[in-house]
Amino acid sequence: MLASGTQRAAAGALCIGVLIFVAGCGGGARRATPTTVHRVRATTTTSTTTTTTTTIPPTTTTTAPPRLLAPLTGLPVGSEADVTRAAVVVKIDNVDDARPQTGINQADVVYEEMVEGGLSRLAAVFQSQLPDPVGPVRSGRTTDEGIIDDLNDPVFAYSGANADFLAALYDQPVHNVNADNYPDLFFRGGDNVAPHNLFANATELVSLASGATSGPPALFDYRRLHGSPGAGATPTASATVNFPSATAVWAWSAQTHAWLRDQDGTPDVDAAGVQVSAANVVIEAIPYTAPLIEANGTVIPEGEMVGSGQAWILTDGLMVPATWHRASLTTVTTFTDSAGNPVLLTPGRTWVELPETGATPSFTP
Repeated sequence: MLASGTQRAAAGALCIGVLIFVAGCGGGARRATPTTVHRVRATTTTSTTTTTTTTIPPTTTTTAPPRLLAPLTGLPVGSEADVTRAAVVVKIDNVDDARPQTGINQADVVYEEMVEGGLSRLAAVFQSQLPDPVGPVRSGRTTDEGIIDDLNDPVFAYSGANADFLAALYDQPVHNVNADNYPDLFFRGGDNVAPHNLFANATELVSLASGATSGPPALFDYRRLHGSPGAGATPTASATVNFPSATAVWAWSAQTHAWLRDQDGTPDVDAAGVQVSAANVVIEAIPYTAPLIEANGTVIPEGEMVGSGQAWILTDGLMVPATWHRASLTTVTTFTDSAGNPVLLTPGRTWVELPETGATPSFTP
């Protein structure tokens, strides 16, 4: 007879059977071994009762493993190795003669910094994806200290640097990899002419960080459900970021649910012909100083990424005014809204634009 008591019998005996069954199950308590329950079965033709024996298997529970998330995108990954893999930062040329770039759409985070002549250069951070090849690779700057130092001993790949910058970069907590100390890891290729045709393979670069075991920290806070990313969020169709000699425009695409990038008036596409896109764009205004003036009068700016300042964060078709703050080069930058709460980004790729303080971006609602 089933424990549900679907067959009708004498009322008194049936009640006894149910009570005994409930007591035998222990109110749903879990047991490590099978439990024997004696259940009373009544008949309507005789006053004699008989018993049958039913074995109930032990109750088992399974706990789902915690979902693994890539530290630099907040997106699910397949294994612990995907979380603990070291970050690889590659300096990438960004002038007209260097584009389209290779591998740029596979970077978890991309920083755009100002360099000499008011132009911009990119520092692309790869961790969840390791494209081969990436480039074109160009030289490092002291601004890069603020980009690489909080990534927990990453690999930093660049073509070289001014002697003063090189000494400063070698003093940072990173694996310095350039065309001088690791020439075999760089090669010339593509259709562009030197110096805009130097490339490297991200999978080879990450192998140099075999000692790193915990991976980079999360650089941003993400929201897991739909909702406001922060106080003051307003619908925004596009944002324009100005450097003295370069302009980036980010336009929201509801179709692809991403921000699409134009540079200097034309769509910015990678070597595969795909327009550069990002789930988030962080516009972080920073002061630039001039630590070096070359003999020919060229001023090489250095971005100061410790302190605080204005920021504007584009995510999910919205713009959130924010404040950035960073205590030291080895600590992560925080972004808070007008209520003092962390701004919550959309899981996915993020571009960080680093215009000079005072070069306020413009927005189209």
